Amino acid sequence: MTSPRGATFAVAVALLVAVPARASNVEISWDRDLAFEWDRDNYEKTLGTIVRSSHDEVAAWLGWTLSRNLQVHVLSRARYEARFGTDAAWNRGAHYFGGAIWVNGGARLDGWFEGMMVHETTHAFLDHRGSGSRLPAWVNEGIAERLGYRRRGQQALTTTQVTQLEDGLEHRLLTPLPVRGPLSRFGYLQGFASILYLEQKLGKEQLLRIVKRTLETDTFERALDAEVRWSVGQLEEGFRYWVDHLQ
Repeated sequence: MTSPRGATFAVAVALLVAVPARASNVEISWDRDLAFEWDRDNYEKTLGTIVRSSHDEVAAWLGWTLSRNLQVHVLSRARYEARFGTDAAWNRGAHYFGGAIWVNGGARLDGWFEGMMVHETTHAFLDHRGSGSRLPAWVNEGIAERLGYRRRGQQALTTTQVTQLEDGLEHRLLTPLPVRGPLSRFGYLQGFASILYLEQKLGKEQLLRIVKRTLETDTFERALDAEVRWSVGQLEEGFRYWVDHLQ
């Protein structure tokens, strides 16, 4: 039986209109009921540029391409709220779900939105084989946060983030790293920081070999052992030591 929310979602899909915004392996469809604060042509052009540049940026950082076009569906705020909830409609610009990125058409196309789009595009790339759920939540969200912050010009932890991590270490909340979502705000920070740690300790290429191996064949634990001879416990011990020596 289809739930009321599911029925609303089905209607939303039916009302999406494909437009010639196809380039760089990206396909964008638009909700007919979208309202615009400024002219539609400019909005569509700006959003298309953000989506395509996000696709290319994520592909370059990860070093692989999608096996199919990236699907992006732009919904009106009302339909976005019906699908993902009121809190998401007012606080989120986009969401990866069901093999596609769903964009809140009520979001402003600013620097925050650009970072969010890169974050969600990263999820699409990590799930390009339908195996993104094989990654622990801290890895999946951590890489997405890493690239989202990178798009906004942040390559390292802020002073505030360091303080939050040190507080978590002091209160024994830093580990274990969260394996399943949904994550708390601190959980996202754990993921982001742990990916920075692994980049510094192993290098990006070694990190990505672990990620690809997990997505393609092994569990994360086996991939970690095969690539660097670490257990998850050793990884977390190293992460705690790293946080303890950030300042």
